[in-house]
Amino acid sequence: MYRNQLQRVILEIGRRFDLKDIYIVGSAAILATMPDPPEGELTATRDVDVIPPRDEEDLADQISFVLGEASDFDAEHGYYAQGMTSKTVEYAPIDWKSRTIDIRVGGIVGQCMDPTDLILSKLGAGRPKVLEFARAAAKLGLSDAKILLNRLAHVQCSEQLRRLMTDRIKASFSD
Repeated sequence: MYRNQLQRVILEIGRRFDLKDIYIVGSAAILATMPDPPEGELTATRDVDVIPPRDEEDLADQISFVLGEASDFDAEHGYYAQGMTSKTVEYAPIDWKSRTIDIRVGGIVGQCMDPTDLILSKLGAGRPKVLEFARAAAKLGLSDAKILLNRLAHVQCSEQLRRLMTDRIKASFSD
């Protein structure tokens, strides 16, 4: 995924669903901070994870249907939007929306998750692909272990998962 592709998705969602703003929460959100990342883990995704402004599940489903995987949009462009709800970012700090970074396209605002909050969310999910993303972001200096550990206190999760996420943060910055 590249910045111009993310911008296209933001514009299409705004136009097709008459929205002025959306939240971008997946890997593509990193493009707000790093518009031209190096090839690799940070550009590997083909999808843009989107939460509608009022967290409407029906609208999220419509976005996935119209612009999602295997849609006409995906067939034409080779990337797609995936409608989500706030449940998707369950491992992000509870106040993550207060730190979003805006990408404005044609009067529509994509409020992209801050890199530190995004990395925390991925470290909580713990899948191999997302752990690689977190390590790549750490190596590029897109976050700091100390800030990640501070924000971890604002993630609603079990103490067992908090310890595991602490270990993952330390491992991401150990190189």
